[in-house]
Amino acid sequence: MKFRYSILILIVFMTLVISLIPMRLISSYLNNFEDVAIENSQGKWWSGQLINVYLGSNKIGDIDLNLNPFYLFVGSIEFSINILSDELEINGRVNQSILGTTSFKKIDFKIDALNSFIKGKPMPQALSSLNGRIEYFKFNNNGCISASGTATGEVIDVLGIFRRNLSILADIECVEADLMINFYSQKEGALEGEIIISPDYRYVLEARSKSLTSKIKEITKLNINQTPTIRSSGSIIDLLESL
Repeated sequence: MKFRYSILILIVFMTLVISLIPMRLISSYLNNFEDVAIENSQGKWWSGQLINVYLGSNKIGDIDLNLNPFYLFVGSIEFSINILSDELEINGRVNQSILGTTSFKKIDFKIDALNSFIKGKPMPQALSSLNGRIEYFKFNNNGCISASGTATGEVIDVLGIFRRNLSILADIECVEADLMINFYSQKEGALEGEIIISPDYRYVLEARSKSLTSKIKEITKLNINQTPTIRSSGSIIDLLESL
């Protein structure tokens, strides 16, 4: 009986100790990741805030985290998250299971152009807005498991190819271990393509445009019968920096 009481006291003590872990330990851990920077934090690990979070040169804003304790009883840790800045608003849930599976659930997002700067001067952005919802996105170290979601966006016609800004639709799906983002303009043939993101956080982008083909014909007077494809690849950070 004394042994059982000792175990119970130990469990209660460990629970109290863990509950007192400050959010600054979490922010210190995250600051060790490349391209991640967090200026400050407050609260405890189970309910707190990460202040002025940066991903590459993009300021993400403040992130509020609140633990959903029920999921501890089914072998996972789940947080409700709220990310807010002048250009970004994201709400939803993030779950990490003991089996190593990470899930994003019911993520609503609203994004204006994420401003990048070089020597204090803002760089022009191709994407002016993006709004959507990720119903679910589940993955592990081996890659994408399942995904569903949609988004709408506005692409700025910086080069004057399309004669006006484009409204873009997008959806996500898993293709084997990769996450694929399919996008296409509401104006048929103006712009379409795919972004494939691999488990090592690299991307390959392919974009096609009949409008671009017409523009090339107009400028060069060449007889082009096929729609040209624009390809790009790199890290996810590279992609975010270019948007």
